[in-house]
Amino acid sequence: MNSIKILGVPFHFGQPHAGVKFAPEALRINGLFSELSEIAPVADLGDIDFSLIQDTPSELGIKNIHQVSLANELISQCIEAEDLSDSFLLNIGGDHGMALGTIHGLLRKNSNQVIVWADAHGDINTPDTSPSGNFHGMPLSFLLGLCTEPFSWLKETLKSNKLIFFGPRDLDQGELDIIRNHSIQYYSSKDIGIWGVDKIMSHALKKADPYGRCDIHLSFDVDLFDACDVQATGTRVKNGPEVESVMRMGEILGQTGRLKSMDLVEINPSLADSSDTEETLQLAKDFVRNTLRETFIKRIEPKVLEPINLTA
Repeated sequence: MNSIKILGVPFHFGQPHAGVKFAPEALRINGLFSELSEIAPVADLGDIDFSLIQDTPSELGIKNIHQVSLANELISQCIEAEDLSDSFLLNIGGDHGMALGTIHGLLRKNSNQVIVWADAHGDINTPDTSPSGNFHGMPLSFLLGLCTEPFSWLKETLKSNKLIFFGPRDLDQGELDIIRNHSIQYYSSKDIGIWGVDKIMSHALKKADPYGRCDIHLSFDVDLFDACDVQATGTRVKNGPEVESVMRMGEILGQTGRLKSMDLVEINPSLADSSDTEETLQLAKDFVRNTLRETFIKRIEPKVLEPINLTA
């Protein structure tokens, strides 16, 4: 890779706070793009335009169901059409419901990818198990092929053994059941505190990709951070990992030499005052910059982490 492509995805249909769609603009104004240009050349792909997608009623247990489907199909098509052969792709949302489109588009290019889902939540409810009907809590169930209706455009599925949860601590019972039934790797913020990031990531990546050959996509929700550390987001959860642990996770992924793309989601400038919003934006920028700095370090060979027995 020799450049960074940034796609704005002002998707807000997956939850009730429309202000999340202003995050791409806020990060541009706040200097993220210019800061990343110090790491590698940056190409701003602009924002996907969802303005023609009309309001729709809820049905089948999903709020804004047709908006969610049409917008994610458009996201997937945009990413599938983009030449990423020598570029890192950074998708800036928007709520986490957009990951149905971003990851589906990437899977259309390469079906054998490792997905690191860094989030305080599981986002793996089905419409039947969701207590809210908000789609930002469901994208993984569709990506895994647990449900497809009414999204007939879905053509690719994510392999459950390629999914890694990092830092969840607020899961519904239905999500826990799905994670256990499908043997999905799951490392809570409590696990991170016990074992440490290096040991967990070494174990998780080796299990998901034993030969170290798969591309990695990081889907990063800012609510992964503890509620005390991030204010401008809609679903803060306490007892999160330390900021240093989150930063270290990004460093480790960058050092593999296989991190090729990333989602940054759930920043909502309308949910906090200007000072708190500034702090949230700064924390998100620090994470992205820290991760991509490691990603773009030139190495003779990509670093492959040795496995560690978590039970030792």
